[in-house]
Amino acid sequence: MNHILIIGIDSPLGSYLAARWLHASDAVVFYSLITASTFSAEEVIDRVFQAFIQINNGLPADGMRRSIEERLKQVAGNVVESAGAAIDEVWYFADSTTSQTPAELCSSLISRFPVINTKKFNYVEADTGGRASGSDARHREISRFLKTHNIEHRIFLTSQITVTTHPELNQGGSAFMHFLSLLHSFKSEIEERSPQYFDFQALRCVAPADAVLNLITVDTASELLVRIAQKEMSTSVNFSIVSPQDIRFAVLCENIGIAYGLSVLSVEDFDSLNAIDRSFHERLGNFHSDLKNGTAVLPNTDAYQAAGLAPEKAILDEDAQIALFELIRLSQDKALAACKRRAVELPGKLLRKTVRTRALELNYYVGGFTGTPVVVLNALGQGLEYWYRLIDQLLGNHRVIIWEPRGTASPPPPFGLCDQVDDVDAVLQEEGIDACHLIGWCTGPKVAIDFYLRRPSMVRSMAFLNSLFKCDGSPEELNSPYEQNLDSVCRMVVRKPGTAASVMKTLQGRTDESEVEILQETDPEQRSIAVLKRVNENLKAHVLAPFRTEETTFNYAHQLVDFWSHDVRPKAKDVKVPVLLIGTEYDQVATPEASAAAATLFPDARHVHIRGATHYCLYERPEFVAGLLKAFFADLSAVQGTHCASGAACIQDPANPPNHSATTSNSRAAAAEVSFL
Repeated sequence: MNHILIIGIDSPLGSYLAARWLHASDAVVFYSLITASTFSAEEVIDRVFQAFIQINNGLPADGMRRSIEERLKQVAGNVVESAGAAIDEVWYFADSTTSQTPAELCSSLISRFPVINTKKFNYVEADTGGRASGSDARHREISRFLKTHNIEHRIFLTSQITVTTHPELNQGGSAFMHFLSLLHSFKSEIEERSPQYFDFQALRCVAPADAVLNLITVDTASELLVRIAQKEMSTSVNFSIVSPQDIRFAVLCENIGIAYGLSVLSVEDFDSLNAIDRSFHERLGNFHSDLKNGTAVLPNTDAYQAAGLAPEKAILDEDAQIALFELIRLSQDKALAACKRRAVELPGKLLRKTVRTRALELNYYVGGFTGTPVVVLNALGQGLEYWYRLIDQLLGNHRVIIWEPRGTASPPPPFGLCDQVDDVDAVLQEEGIDACHLIGWCTGPKVAIDFYLRRPSMVRSMAFLNSLFKCDGSPEELNSPYEQNLDSVCRMVVRKPGTAASVMKTLQGRTDESEVEILQETDPEQRSIAVLKRVNENLKAHVLAPFRTEETTFNYAHQLVDFWSHDVRPKAKDVKVPVLLIGTEYDQVATPEASAAAATLFPDARHVHIRGATHYCLYERPEFVAGLLKAFFADLSAVQGTHCASGAACIQDPANPPNHSATTSNSRAAAAEVSFL
């Protein structure tokens, strides 16, 4: 009975390799994760079992899950003691974006080998394009280290791995899978603003005319690894795990479009892109560096000969590509639907609580049980619908507390800024919280700043989304047309309460340019910008909530006039905790320039500008915004100057901004869509 140790079973190829060992023999597979605490043991078993089913031609063998549970064991610390047995063979899964230097990796291996006590080691690096390891200094150094310690080894370098499970559930996914993930989420985001846009308009991707990718399915790649491993290893060898045939990127785009229900075009000219195309291009980051020149040397197929496997098995023809991409899209559809369903169901799962302040009851809601509490300071007059998608993303790391600001719908008015701060104080005292992070959206940042100055010891950090810092006397160039118009309307209502009815009817009757009118625009650039500016279809019923009755219109006007009477700018210098300010390109409520300007006022501030997003980025881009927030909250002390937090996004020092071409430390660059001002 073989005892196999897989370091990095949370990678797609790692889980498939485990499934193949369990399928092909009576091996016991011990494992550890590349990313600590990412998956539970049950989740690892689930993904290995799903891989087993696919390897078994889609048919689960009777009793196999129980067998997998018995033969798949997590280890930690001293591997031998944890495993209770000697390890015959080690598989180490890295990826090409790892920040570890060869020296650091080797040091890590040295610490493991005394307890593993094995002389068979397999190093697997995914997403390398299958280049020959002998030409790469990194792999030569790793090989020298292993030889120095008399460890027989194989080095496997794979091309782009494709896997039909949702790519975001797989750590170390390939650049191509990341491309498909971004395409799926981007299409969904645009269609929530303009459901018909992609019925009339293609999505253009920039690439050289001769660009190609080498794709290999996780099924074929894992079979090659196991077949080669089952051969007797007499010396140290290197293998390229690749498809014998590259695929032109233009052809891939066409077949992806068929599977995803839109036209995807590969174009050479960047100037042919419209605003929507450019937004997608920026999200791709340096994905284009993974495209190869189609005139390059043919892929090395020595691994097929070593494995005794026909190379033709790995070739993906047009029909196979479309079928594969359809399976991936269906998996993505299912995952996205589950996320949206959780957000819809979230209000019923939050714990409703009540606190009395100023002799009045305030209802607030609590979710999550672990992590430093996050207190959400919502915009005046707005409900909680905007927040549920983002909260769903935060609950795994933080306890979250939220409520609707009083004073618009719930009397008595005015419930000005000072009253809102009192409510924050009351809720935190009721919850017994002595340390928290604050998230303020729109008008919320002013409340956050005043609360911090009242209770500085309670606040660890503050994050401000689409901040409104407008006040009497603030620079008009930082105010949006919406703010300027609302200023006139609200002051009129305060002076003449009888005008509340006409204001309410005017605002309720206001209609944005229809989608049909936008799509009939002949200028592609203007058409795409108009789509990006549109409010998400799901939010339109909520945006005008402050003006649903004469009473709420009157109350809201009083609240805003009070809000504008408070200038928090001079107070910013007294805020000693880290502050993250997020602005968005198409915010028509609060200008992105206002957030950028405010960032210069705080002693310890970071500013991020998200391209292609609106005032409602927390709803449009919940995973991305949550990634920024979680990275920021998790590593406050490290956020000094220019800093890339957890590879999720680059949080920049506003006093020393880089140029707009800056990218993150993660070459997948989900944050390349972010423009740093």
